[in-house]
Amino acid sequence: MFKEIFDTGKRASLLYDAFQEALKMMEEGERMFVASTDSLVSGAPPQLDLARSDRDINASERLARRLIFQHLTLNPQQDLPASLILVSVIYDMERIGDYAKSLLELRGVGMVLQQGSADAEGFCSLREMIRPLFSKTCTAFVEGDADLAREVMNVHENVKTRVDELTASASEAIQKGIMTPLFPLAVRFLRRVSAHLSNVASSVVNPLDQISSKATNG
Repeated sequence: MFKEIFDTGKRASLLYDAFQEALKMMEEGERMFVASTDSLVSGAPPQLDLARSDRDINASERLARRLIFQHLTLNPQQDLPASLILVSVIYDMERIGDYAKSLLELRGVGMVLQQGSADAEGFCSLREMIRPLFSKTCTAFVEGDADLAREVMNVHENVKTRVDELTASASEAIQKGIMTPLFPLAVRFLRRVSAHLSNVASSVVNPLDQISSKATNG
């Protein structure tokens, strides 16, 4: 659907401009995710001003919505499905930045991941599952690649399972003082990032009324 916008003369359209803002949101969200998780693992300050990045994402979201609505006002019958899908998924793109910022805030309230500890290893294993999903989601979204979109959604199902395993085993370790009490919250924030990426990917394979659901057959 969106590939047509890139491959035709619609590059000069308001919807194309809105799509570009959405991709900027995804790129900045990935930078925020990397910076916040790196900071939690290393204990060092993040190599990015996350507050500024979050403001940039919010500005892009507002601009994208405005461009879409302007497009629909001028061309109410043109690219209506793509416009509605884009309005839906830019919410998910914006939330990725929010959760990246929330992850960093955990360090500010005392979360420490000791190198080699069970919580650090569990956190890093999840991070490495999720990080490749950013580029895969963007590619699937731009190219309309249903197989790649389903791959993203399937990985998210694995992320959910892994988070459930980690949180289930965390209670005893927390009581023994060998795991930070903030660990379950941290991995659930990671799960939410994965969920929003899966939601974006779902727009490639699911009908509009089933975006954010599991992949439909096809």
